[in-house]
Amino acid sequence: MEKIFLKSDLGKSFEDYEFSGLKNSLKMEQTQVIDKIKDSVLKGRGGAGFPAGIKWETAYHVEDDIKFVVCNADEGEPGTFKDRFLMENLPFKVIEGIVICGYAVGSKYGYIYIRGEYTEAIKIIRKTIQKMYEKKYLGNNILGTDFSFDLKLVRGAGAYVCGDETSLINSIEGERGMSRIKPPLPVFEGLYGKPTVVNNVETLSAAAEIMKYDYNPYLQLGTEKSKGTKLVSISGDVYKPGVYEVEFGKMTVKQIVNELAGGVKGSEIGFVIPGGISTEVLTKNEWDVPYTYEDLYKIGTNIGSGGMIVVSKDRNYLEIIKNVSDFFRDETCGTCFPCREGNKNINKMVSEIYERGYPTKKEIEIISDIKNAVSLAARCGFGEASVNLILSILENFYAKKVER
Repeated sequence: MEKIFLKSDLGKSFEDYEFSGLKNSLKMEQTQVIDKIKDSVLKGRGGAGFPAGIKWETAYHVEDDIKFVVCNADEGEPGTFKDRFLMENLPFKVIEGIVICGYAVGSKYGYIYIRGEYTEAIKIIRKTIQKMYEKKYLGNNILGTDFSFDLKLVRGAGAYVCGDETSLINSIEGERGMSRIKPPLPVFEGLYGKPTVVNNVETLSAAAEIMKYDYNPYLQLGTEKSKGTKLVSISGDVYKPGVYEVEFGKMTVKQIVNELAGGVKGSEIGFVIPGGISTEVLTKNEWDVPYTYEDLYKIGTNIGSGGMIVVSKDRNYLEIIKNVSDFFRDETCGTCFPCREGNKNINKMVSEIYERGYPTKKEIEIISDIKNAVSLAARCGFGEASVNLILSILENFYAKKVER
């Protein structure tokens, strides 16, 4: 793989890694670090795409003696495995990003919340934390400065909904993993009622890389609205599944699949899921779109978590819909009525559609109505996005065929 940005330190050991981003940050004012992240237009890489610099700036200005930084390494989105790659191959960069964020926002305490199934990543991160304490990159008076920061690893218990930041915060506190009502946002009142910054693994790793340089490398990469690079997890009907780093705007989705992932395995392309099973599909007529936030948004989908799943025309699309619907029915935390009942009722209809072999026009209309209701009324992003893929497949491949 070409080492574009995040993978510039790929292959290095802990002893070879220089922690340049952290060293540079500690020589700067907190606001200077925040301004550099803001200038980079680094968006959250967990799926929501909220600008990291604005979140850091908000947390910095909240006055409180105790603040927290939480690294969201739950990565439960099916088809997404780029955070696992970073934790297993560049654990020091991941933790460096957490410490830099802590310094910038004025926090002394951090957590990294890793999904329980990632046993290898947990083992590697745990060892790295220990080494970083030994080498004074964590703990009291980091690298001889006045800044102190402690980090604790928390192992998740297998709940997909804990990818939502408020559900994750509840889980860290020892509560059941379920979403909280917002406002207040975690940046004002999060973990233990204190200001909390929650960022994804890839986001914090990118921040660490940005801070390595005197100039801002993100300003030279990507497009005006989509700066930098994105780690894309490609799986499904391709010859070379894996994690690929892509500069925004340099390739189309079609090129990513054909030139990086070895092309479509099967008779021909059916559709591409661009960002995990919470995103709408790209059909054969749409997949030649530039890989940027703005271009995918224009055609009704989004980058999401970067979990790109390629589906050939040979697949049974209704079987995929049922699989996805079963997943969301089982994984809803149940705390809000629209998501719980909406996904249960959609699952009942999808099961009937699958058994019958086709949907009716009325069923597609009802699923669309339920999707709108769930999207508007659900507490968190789980409910807002849970029906996207299902309805997208039905509307693109079945709506014109049914008149019943």
